[in-house]
Amino acid sequence: MKRFGRKGQLAMLPDWISNKLDVHLLETDRLLELAQAQTPPGARVLDAGSGEGQYRRYFEHTRYTGVDLAVGDAQWDYSGLDTQADLSRLPFADGSFDAAVCFQVLEHVNEPAAVICEIGRVLRPGSRFYLSAPMAWHQHQKPHDFFRYTSYGFAHLLEKAGLRVVEMRPWGGYFWFLSYNFQMMHDRLFPRGDNDLAYALKLPLILPVYLVFFILLPLLLFYLDRLDKVKDHTLGWACIAEKLPTDEHGPTPV
Repeated sequence: MKRFGRKGQLAMLPDWISNKLDVHLLETDRLLELAQAQTPPGARVLDAGSGEGQYRRYFEHTRYTGVDLAVGDAQWDYSGLDTQADLSRLPFADGSFDAAVCFQVLEHVNEPAAVICEIGRVLRPGSRFYLSAPMAWHQHQKPHDFFRYTSYGFAHLLEKAGLRVVEMRPWGGYFWFLSYNFQMMHDRLFPRGDNDLAYALKLPLILPVYLVFFILLPLLLFYLDRLDKVKDHTLGWACIAEKLPTDEHGPTPV
């Protein structure tokens, strides 16, 4: 029986709806499209924390290298990794890459400053680093979940590593935050167990809650989010940073 897992729910809906429900992915897709457009053919691209390599398709015109420690999710297939390594000790020479991406990874590393410095080390001066991380998110990939980030903390870590913030963009505001949390409602009211029959008997109760809290209210909140001009109460941040020349920031800190 198909349960109401989040990925399964979104897959069952038309794109014009699902794109407005998984709101953090809107900003991730925007950042990926920018990275794709701004990275020239043949450039060396590092995908730091690449997981199953789901972003490889954006960089088919480049020399893409996916790196991951392969411990985050037991259900994932890591067989497509180009390199298995700790992100705080990358097996590449200084200035090896022309661009780097790192999406929803930094909350899962226990030494984020060391990881950002190491990614900065393997980037050549003037190259761009595209990254994102959550600020308000549930615990996931446990026990490999350590941190959440404000825009100021994010910028501080990047600047210490000799990287200049070019753009810092929130994953929506207060209404997108509400939307994401409302979508958890039916899972919290009707937690999934191993008994398919018991779950099926609850469907007359689950489906109305699902319709209201997973689809209708989040769609309304998606459009209301334009009313929040401050967006301090965001789900997370999408960022573009640029590596400065060594003479502008001195040696990379350790």
